[in-house]
Amino acid sequence: MSAANVTGKAPRVLVVYATRHGSTEKVAQTVADVLAEGGFEVDVRPIAESPAVEGYDAVVVGAPMIMGWHRGARRFVKQRREALSRVPAAYFMTAMALTDTGADAVDGVPVFKDPWLAKVPRAAGKLGFRERYAAPEKYLGDVLKAVPQVRPRAVAFVGGSLDLTTMNVFEKLFVLLVVRATPGDVRNWKAIREWAESLGPKLAE
Repeated sequence: MSAANVTGKAPRVLVVYATRHGSTEKVAQTVADVLAEGGFEVDVRPIAESPAVEGYDAVVVGAPMIMGWHRGARRFVKQRREALSRVPAAYFMTAMALTDTGADAVDGVPVFKDPWLAKVPRAAGKLGFRERYAAPEKYLGDVLKAVPQVRPRAVAFVGGSLDLTTMNVFEKLFVLLVVRATPGDVRNWKAIREWAESLGPKLAE
């Protein structure tokens, strides 16, 4: 199916990302490549460049979970909330831990969960502190509450990459003691492409 809009032109999509050390950039580029294969005209820009969203037909915002969604991503969405509320938008969040509570949506927003990343709770119906913190309802719920004007059409939780040597002491303690994440690279390219393929029709609506 062609992504062409009613004017016959390919919809323009901005894929904007925040990253600490480059791993999320590669996820953003993969999402952009899949959308381009589907007929979209795609630009990929780092949030650090503060790109404008005006002129695009849809926007995808991606960033890692670092004690909450990357503050650059949250700031970007908040600052551009009026413009983002007028076009189809989507988020992706890279993480090292995700609790699968069984929910397919958070506050009505559909969510995609990387099967390599999502883990069922140890005790059904009774989440521990770490499991509650790593649940989609917590990760995405905080973002939706902070910027209610923007209602993404889809959100993906996919595996990221964790290198403790790039973190400060406080971040290391948080990751090891609270999230209890294991360092390494758990990016699942198959799942990332699968979500990006499903995203196309939602952005072209």
